[in-house]
Amino acid sequence: MLRRSLIAGASAGAMSTIALSAQASPQFPSRPIRAVVPFAPGGNADTLARIIADRLSPRLGQPIVVDNKTGAASMIGAAYVAKSEKDGYTLFFGVSAIFLTVQLIKNPPLRMSELMPVTRIHDVGVAMGIPKDLGVDDLAGYLKLTKEQPGKHSYGSYGVGTGAHVIAEIMKKRSGAVITHVPYRGEAPAVQDLLAGNVTSAFGSVGSLAQFPDKIRIVAVLTPKRLRQFPDIPTFAEAGFDMGPITGWAGVFVATGTPAPIVEKLAANINAVCAMPDVQARILEMGYQPVEPQKDLSNLIAEQERAWKAAAEEADVTID
Repeated sequence: MLRRSLIAGASAGAMSTIALSAQASPQFPSRPIRAVVPFAPGGNADTLARIIADRLSPRLGQPIVVDNKTGAASMIGAAYVAKSEKDGYTLFFGVSAIFLTVQLIKNPPLRMSELMPVTRIHDVGVAMGIPKDLGVDDLAGYLKLTKEQPGKHSYGSYGVGTGAHVIAEIMKKRSGAVITHVPYRGEAPAVQDLLAGNVTSAFGSVGSLAQFPDKIRIVAVLTPKRLRQFPDIPTFAEAGFDMGPITGWAGVFVATGTPAPIVEKLAANINAVCAMPDVQARILEMGYQPVEPQKDLSNLIAEQERAWKAAAEEADVTID
């Protein structure tokens, strides 16, 4: 039922056409827009959302206020947008792992059918970093160290039930590594605690970890192949942990039921912003991958829903 709901929501947004866009009310937008980011300020997801909002504002002729609503693995921010007015004035800058999280919560605050995808803005490569002064050079070395020193190692993630949490638990089960999970409200505080020595590894976007090349060694990234801007970082599959088809991407969503012409207008303008050379450069700099605009996200959503569900079952991850 969840898969059918996701496909229905995605297809509803995709059915609008350029012709419908031309019919969009000239009054939209006639007041400020709220962009909800489910992660703490300072991380790459937050930074990029602010860059897009800044470029999008003059195109739409209205201010765009970024509102960080963190917690519950993005569910607080997602539910806020899902329950908002169906008018296009409240946007959700989320990541695809939300399709995982909503399955793990016993009583989720929203159904995914209540969120409609507007557009995909970039692909996300979840990466794992360790301190350079830890004395190991790669993922295998780190995992071996955790077994030799049980109780001394921990990993920071950007929340319980997130993609990072699932990836790490799969890795632990397959390797027998002994690492304690420390969840944060976003990647920025996790990376800061890695730098401070409060955890011995952390997960986040490649770009967030790559900001500290003298202190952090990135040992793996969850992408189908190596990133062209970070060719020396092996994929998890290359490091011995093939996670199958699971991957990550970020997109913009609105409450389901938002009029199709408004969704189409938002999509066209967000896609135009993401295609700007300076925005493309920042996307790459942060370790993300630019994507071509997609009018129909239903196949991608269905595939990821299946893949993340299987991964969560293997990881035995649940949310109370």
